[in-house]
Amino acid sequence: DADEEEEASPIDTLQAAIIANLNLYADKDEEPFLPFLPQFTTLVWNLLLRVTQFRKHDALATTSIRFLSSLVRKLMHKALFQEESTLRQIISKIVIPNLMLREVDEERFEDDPHEFMLTDIEGSESESRRKCSQELLRAMCRQFETETTALCSEHV
Repeated sequence: DADEEEEASPIDTLQAAIIANLNLYADKDEEPFLPFLPQFTTLVWNLLLRVTQFRKHDALATTSIRFLSSLVRKLMHKALFQEESTLRQIISKIVIPNLMLREVDEERFEDDPHEFMLTDIEGSESESRRKCSQELLRAMCRQFETETTALCSEHV
């Protein structure tokens, strides 16, 4: 059913809103949030791994990826991500799948190639899975340049 692929459920919308709030706490009011951060990070991570490629999960995926990016970006959270297995999973299970062109992306390209190029390729669509994944990869390169480069090279 096309509606099942397009429309986010109330639970998907709620989960995205909760993760957006977690991101605010992690970003703005870190100190009281720090004891809970590892557990919330694991929960968001596991949720992100279960998110489908359907358009209905775009908001949930982008919010979750943005949350992970904000943590990877900060030196104080480096310990959460420094294991090679963690970096490998981020690249193979989060970054690469969300960088791939989906069927809906191909349809958008076929419908209006100029608009697709403007919004997706040139970066003016800041809420896309692809854009958020690029930001996550950039954050990983800033914190773990050698490891991230080596792991990405395995996929080229």
